[in-house]
Amino acid sequence: MDLIVTHKNADFDALSSLVAASKLYPKARLLLPGSQEKAVRDFLALIKDKITIESEKTCRMDDVTRLIIVDNRHKSRIGDAAGRLKKKNLKVHIYDHHPRTRFDIQADKDVFKEVGATVSIILEILLKKRKLQLTPLEATLMLLGIYEETGFLSYSATTKLDVDMVGKLLERKANLKVVSSYLNRELSQDELSALIGLLGSIEAVNINGVDVAFASVDATHFDGEMGSVVHKLQDVENYSVLFVLFVQGNKVKLLGRSRTEAVDVNKLFGWFGGGGHAGAASARIEGKNPEQIVADIIAILEKIVHPHVYAGDIMSFPVTTVSQEERVKDVLAKLKSYKYPGMPVFNEESQLVGIVVLENLKKAIKQGMGHSRIKGYMSTVINIVSPETPLYELQQILKSKGSAAGLIAVVKKNKLVGVVSRTDVLKKVHSALFPVVSSEGISKTNYLDEMKKLFPGKLMQLIKALGAQADKIGVNIFLVGGLVRDLLLGEKNYDLDIVIDGDAINFAKMFADKIKGRVVVHKKFGTATIVKDWPAWLGPAMNVDKKFKIDIASARKEKYEKPAALPTVEFSSLLKDDLYRRDFTINAMAININKKKFGVFIDFFNGMDDLKKGIIRVLHDKSFIDDPTRIFRAVRFEQRFKFSIEKHTEYLIVHAVKQEMFQRTENQRIRDELILILKEDKPERSLFRMRKLHELRFIHSGLVLNGTIRKTFDNLRKYVKWYNDLQPERSLLSAWLMNFMVMLDNLNTKQTDEVLRKFVFTRSDSIKIRQYKSTADKIKKEISSKRKQRPSEIYSLLESISNEALICFMAELGKKSAVRRIKRYLAEYQGVKLKIKGHDIKQEGLLPGPRYKKILRQILFEKIDGRIISKKDELDFLKRITRRDKK
Repeated sequence: MDLIVTHKNADFDALSSLVAASKLYPKARLLLPGSQEKAVRDFLALIKDKITIESEKTCRMDDVTRLIIVDNRHKSRIGDAAGRLKKKNLKVHIYDHHPRTRFDIQADKDVFKEVGATVSIILEILLKKRKLQLTPLEATLMLLGIYEETGFLSYSATTKLDVDMVGKLLERKANLKVVSSYLNRELSQDELSALIGLLGSIEAVNINGVDVAFASVDATHFDGEMGSVVHKLQDVENYSVLFVLFVQGNKVKLLGRSRTEAVDVNKLFGWFGGGGHAGAASARIEGKNPEQIVADIIAILEKIVHPHVYAGDIMSFPVTTVSQEERVKDVLAKLKSYKYPGMPVFNEESQLVGIVVLENLKKAIKQGMGHSRIKGYMSTVINIVSPETPLYELQQILKSKGSAAGLIAVVKKNKLVGVVSRTDVLKKVHSALFPVVSSEGISKTNYLDEMKKLFPGKLMQLIKALGAQADKIGVNIFLVGGLVRDLLLGEKNYDLDIVIDGDAINFAKMFADKIKGRVVVHKKFGTATIVKDWPAWLGPAMNVDKKFKIDIASARKEKYEKPAALPTVEFSSLLKDDLYRRDFTINAMAININKKKFGVFIDFFNGMDDLKKGIIRVLHDKSFIDDPTRIFRAVRFEQRFKFSIEKHTEYLIVHAVKQEMFQRTENQRIRDELILILKEDKPERSLFRMRKLHELRFIHSGLVLNGTIRKTFDNLRKYVKWYNDLQPERSLLSAWLMNFMVMLDNLNTKQTDEVLRKFVFTRSDSIKIRQYKSTADKIKKEISSKRKQRPSEIYSLLESISNEALICFMAELGKKSAVRRIKRYLAEYQGVKLKIKGHDIKQEGLLPGPRYKKILRQILFEKIDGRIISKKDELDFLKRITRRDKK
């Protein structure tokens, strides 16, 4: 038997969700646990003959095999139905719009969306299933649910889905008069008295820039709707955050309302055993008086409410300035070119003396004063703050009379480091009016056919299995990043980069079990990697370690505590937040792989346009400040795809380099990005581009690239191909290591050591590089000698040198005879092995010792020089040596 249940003290969203869910589960019984809000009770009194809803007194639960929970996910709020959760083989389905927490009921199916009302989620499902057949009464009830929960579509939690569903309900004859009679009713005498009492008790405090109001009233004999009273109070007083205490003896009913992201009353009320939404929550408290409760709330707010946005976070940087001696028309042209509202003005002594704004210059031009110096048109009133100044203080400054220029200078250690404009503040305070991403991000384009063409059949099956796993637990899942970019370019890339709107680590563990993979967890970042041996059906391994990997992350956004630091991760259910944290627009696209939307393309930042135009563009101006290693990536992608770095992006790179942002970055991260560049097919393109951008000095100030090195890289590729074609069964050469050796060619041994220590290369790589550098002159001189050299001499000279170093020597040497000698060593001498062993020497009567090694080496040289061939020849020569030794 199916049972649909909602939370105690049900509101209209709970009741309407209950009825809407019965359309999905037509044989289910409906249960309202505990009591309901007064308006809901009044409505139920009129419809009890039309809709059968049971109470806990009448509902049998012993035969429940599937429990459907709507508008709630907490065990403590579903009354007696919570006892069924212990039953074995019970299926649990949840439909809810409340944020997920680790205390939630574990469900077999959990449908969650960040929308204004839960009933909107269920109505959307019914619409897709073509089951949205409602009577006018049912449509009116569901409209009550949406309007009450969204404040007639005015609350910040309201989404397009809520609005769309209102339209669908009105099409089905939902009655607005009935809705208004229940939601816009006049306050009862009891409620009006409570409101007057609350208005007289209001006290407000400011906590780190947030105005918080408290009000309390004696509600011992109160017989009204508390939510309605609080709603009216908030309309009258209009505080960002409001806490209302209804005191009933030693019990207090606490209601909270918040209109700011700085205070999540749902999380705050968790301290008191309550809950709700980020903007509205409630709790029941016993044993504490109102003064104690208010003190507790203030103490918690002082801990959790901190300015999360400072001047340094929103300022424009780097700063473009002008001299007070410049002409009006020239500065106006600059402002229009950069699309700046104004600029700081400096005098000849490099002192900040004023702010010039666009409007004043336009007035000067109109008056025919374009040739005049701007010092006569600048504002000398300068508002100066530090990067640590919080957002609310910036708001107060801009509201003051002395801020007519509309620009605030940000200064650190007497140095101008940025400017904040009115628009910068407005975008942060009212971010919803300035969306970072396009609402048209979800495209009608479907790339299923392209995926089938590029991905092997078994890989497509694996991707579909990932989607099926996500569908099973009710989360969205996407392919993202370089995989999507390469798919659109028609390039092969089989490393799966996945984002899910849920717990990535648990998802990875579940899927790894299915495909017999190993999970590597990165708990701090909420990510996991599934690792398997490279499957034969994917062809030759594309990774050096011959491993197939699936990277899985929870949709998240990153916050950089300071420039160039590793990010802290904030989890978000929005894919656009996750894509916005990425480096470039061409790497910020996604493809949905849930079954119903498989192949749907998502592009919030017009990455496809940049891909078509061949442009590398950052997502925001602070990108290189947040992570300077993105500069290396910009160059790498530009050269790999033969794209061009977009003009403004290059401007940001140049200024980040000037500000020496690499000095604030962990050297190991720079090393890793450098290695990725050196793994490219033609890394010298990126290296020379880096030289142009002045990036190479961060590797070593003495590093020089010239035409000779460019030719060496060409030779290197030629000889690497020769080596790989000659000996395909041998382990592959380390391409990046050889490219690095060539890159460091003009540095001496000491300078090379400085680079190796600074960037912490592995011991084995460091040994090869030091060996190459320390032996280069000697090897190249001797191998180029004009005298005739026996093969064994060449062998003795080169045997201790790594193959990577030898290929580099070939690329650098101009003499054909020298290159020919190294080639013969690699092709012929290096592979020569003796067939006799130490026990053969022992049989000749010689005692084991260092002499064995000398004898074997002497015989090996004879074999390399071609004087002995077979094992019999080796034994005969051995006997001659031992006979001579015995004499």
